[in-house]
Amino acid sequence: PTSGGGGIVQCVSTTKTDTFTTASTSFVDVTGLSATITPKFSTSKIFVIVTTCGNTNGSKGYGRLMRGSTAIAVGDADGSTVQATFDMNNAGASNRGASYVGQILDSPATTSATTYKLQVRHENGSGNININRINSTDDSAVAGRYSSTITLMEFSV
Repeated sequence: PTSGGGGIVQCVSTTKTDTFTTASTSFVDVTGLSATITPKFSTSKIFVIVTTCGNTNGSKGYGRLMRGSTAIAVGDADGSTVQATFDMNNAGASNRGASYVGQILDSPATTSATTYKLQVRHENGSGNININRINSTDDSAVAGRYSSTITLMEFSV
């Protein structure tokens, strides 16, 4: 479409296949899990989907979607609670992983290049958040390796 025709205008996707680990108690970018889109229309909506797999140990973690430096698809502020897109439960055992998904239909209201990314943080730093892997580093059939994807679809409206 040349203007607001109601269809998909473009699609951008990034897949991360290497691993990422952090014990940070502040949100940090998951290296290599971001995608940039330049909307053709300022009225466009961007459908953002992130899927990842991994686990935490020592305690739980949190994941949140970001548009640039702005958190999106997070819960409302309520005292000292953590605003996040998803909760990452403690694995309980180092060989258990889980899949995590975040998505939002965002309205960036711009035609400038816009970067979306995933950030994670550990609850208390007593363990790690692991992306694309589990905590176990054994070379065995229980130590999986995974991939993560962030996909952006521009819809004209």
